[in-house]
Amino acid sequence: MLGSVLLLLRKRLAAPVFLVALVTMVLTAIRNYGLANGLEVMGGAFPLIFTAVIFAISVALWLYARAMARRGVLD
Repeated sequence: MLGSVLLLLRKRLAAPVFLVALVTMVLTAIRNYGLANGLEVMGGAFPLIFTAVIFAISVALWLYARAMARRGVLD
């Protein structure tokens, strides 16, 4: 959420904040699905698909913020 607020305020810090959020999401997913049997606990493939969609949105937000910072749109 902080990255989105920074992006709305046109702050250059948005891109690194989105990157940190993306890295922590990946680490959390590895822990949940790889080390803690999260798929077994949550059941079915829906949680995995939901996580993949959130991951794709996170990557898109990071790439967008990075592109806007490079173009000079963000201060």
